[in-house]
Amino acid sequence: MRIVEAQESERSRLAQEVHDGPAQTLSNAIFQVEYIDRVLDTDLTAARTELRFLRDLLRRELDAVRTFISQLRPPVLDELGLDGAISDAMGRTTALTGLAISSDLGAPSDRLTSAQQTVVLRVVQEALQNVRKHGAASAVTVATAIEKDDWVLTVRDDGRGFDVGAVAARGRRNFGLQFMRERAELIGASLEVHSRPDGGTLVRLAIPMGEEETHP
Repeated sequence: MRIVEAQESERSRLAQEVHDGPAQTLSNAIFQVEYIDRVLDTDLTAARTELRFLRDLLRRELDAVRTFISQLRPPVLDELGLDGAISDAMGRTTALTGLAISSDLGAPSDRLTSAQQTVVLRVVQEALQNVRKHGAASAVTVATAIEKDDWVLTVRDDGRGFDVGAVAARGRRNFGLQFMRERAELIGASLEVHSRPDGGTLVRLAIPMGEEETHP
């Protein structure tokens, strides 16, 4: 039931973003085309001005749509594969923070579906962002492994840690725990976060092998 609820929540979010973004822009573009059609024979200067405005509007929206698509399926996954995309996320974090990040990517990514790979990368990105913003860590390790029937991702840091119960109660506003859990539920995976004040943090995503791909 929670998986279904997570799917519906994701669909609602996507529908709202499409409504507020591309759908609204296309609606405005139709009005502009109709106006241009009315003035084209009588005021060529106005028509050209509106065409330039329409061109700029559609270019901006094209960039927004590309960003929207990248949120659904990050292009870096197609360009570099999952292990390469994880390494890219680690490199970006190191470039921003100077943080030492090691990896042990032992699990074969071809055991995962496209949707599962996307969730793995999103969890890595969110976990590293949490470390960067809140963790005050000196070292981080990202690892993947096959454990019994599960494909497992772990992100471990030696930072200041936090009270998991208190943070989880505040949801999305803190550490992205809700975001990671909802993503995990969408693919039938489990997400655990182990931490304590001054004791570092461990994020563990376990994906059962053989699960059918779930589409948002």
